[in-house]
Amino acid sequence: MSATRTTEAELSELRAKYVPRGITSAHPVAVDRAKGAELWDVSGKRYIDFAGGIGVMNVGHAHPRVMKAVHEQLDRATHTSFQVVHYESYLRLAERLCEVTPIDGPKKAIFFSTGAEAIENAVKIARAATGRQAVISFRGGFHGRTLLALTLTGSVPARVRGRP
Repeated sequence: MSATRTTEAELSELRAKYVPRGITSAHPVAVDRAKGAELWDVSGKRYIDFAGGIGVMNVGHAHPRVMKAVHEQLDRATHTSFQVVHYESYLRLAERLCEVTPIDGPKKAIFFSTGAEAIENAVKIARAATGRQAVISFRGGFHGRTLLALTLTGSVPARVRGRP
């Protein structure tokens, strides 16, 4: 890796050349690093991160407890697919979520990599549980880029048509 820093213009050029227009970014900021609720771009300018990975970084970037857990996991195994082999941390998290979920009766948990994957499976599970095929969604919502998730979106903004 080069010791020189990549500029915003160089990164924009890479993006234009190698990333499809359908995957948009709300802001033209190229992040170099992040800590807590702050981001720094490649030129060193500091920002407050109001999006937090679109609402999934509620403890902020590089939280010490999260980083410790990540490092411990990396020392054990970098990645395994639960669909191939199961492992304790997945099972313990499923157990904990089922224990604290305020629903009567037996419960089960499943984890997904993307929101679209979760939506697809939620629809399949709901259809199997109810025997119904119809699904209601709200206009203007965005559920992901898979075919079912796009169908549920109910409107056709630029991100669905594949244009910026």
